[in-house]
Amino acid sequence: MSSCPYVKSRLRQLTVLAIGISTVFCSAAVAETQPERLWLAERYDSTRILVYFDTVRINGTIPPEAQKITCPGEVGLFCPVKLPPSYVAELQKKPGAEHFALGDKYDLLIGNSIATVTLTTLVGYEGDEGTDNDSFIGALGTIEQDKQDWLYGFKGYMVVRRHRDLSNSGERSGRETRTVYAGLLGGAVRFDIQAKIVALMNERMRSIPADAKIRGAESISPLFTVQQFRLADGSIRYYAQAGWNLDDGKPGLLISALGAWISPTPSLHVLAVESAGNFSLLPDLVNVIDLLDGKTAIVTSFSYEDGGSLDLYEYRDGLDLHNMPHLQSIGAGE
Repeated sequence: MSSCPYVKSRLRQLTVLAIGISTVFCSAAVAETQPERLWLAERYDSTRILVYFDTVRINGTIPPEAQKITCPGEVGLFCPVKLPPSYVAELQKKPGAEHFALGDKYDLLIGNSIATVTLTTLVGYEGDEGTDNDSFIGALGTIEQDKQDWLYGFKGYMVVRRHRDLSNSGERSGRETRTVYAGLLGGAVRFDIQAKIVALMNERMRSIPADAKIRGAESISPLFTVQQFRLADGSIRYYAQAGWNLDDGKPGLLISALGAWISPTPSLHVLAVESAGNFSLLPDLVNVIDLLDGKTAIVTSFSYEDGGSLDLYEYRDGLDLHNMPHLQSIGAGE
């Protein structure tokens, strides 16, 4: 833990005063720089969302009064069990834990909208029994009644933040008036843009130090996918994945795989690259979320043979996932 320096004084009174002033200054500085906590959420049913606030160690200690409840329609955040408030309170004693309780209010960011949710059921998921995996505690939150129709038919992940009093801020409750906001865009990317992106990916692959086998892939068309998304300022970005296979007596032998974050302006160019030894190990982009403060969040999915994870990041141009601000991870593995 860092400490703030203070000016030493020969007089004890001045020393004490200096310590007190420096402590207040440090606390204020930490408060100003402490990033806002954000959490992944998904639709649980027509009126409620599911959110996990913290990772914990349960390891077989779930009390007998815990109750099984219905799994969410899209089981991305695991199937929770209903937990007694007293048990959740015990798990919240670790440093830095989010202290949430029944009746607490949080803000749900969905599209270009803000809706208040009230925590109505405390839940958890045990994933660490006999393993090094994480378990999670969280809640079901009921969306305010006049906005429950927003969840109807909604698919994809949302973001939850601590509740803000919007009466004295520039934000508005309900739907924002602006029509352009961050999001994952449907529809196919134009063919000419796809062709240019493939050329960029081939060029980037050739620039990677490699043995003769990889250099032999220069003339091979890669496996390729591309998605387009919009940032909070309206700018368009692409996320592309490419993998090169080389038949060397082993059909389908993968020799290299890249993911790339790409901007179309001022001309199509690569902003950052994700590398993997296998096309299936590249992170997938599953949602893009407007944080309603000029920032954009992305949700990625990463899977491997015995597990995987969902991760929430604050997207930033020019950074790969290892360097983007990482906001939350929910995953499991063997």
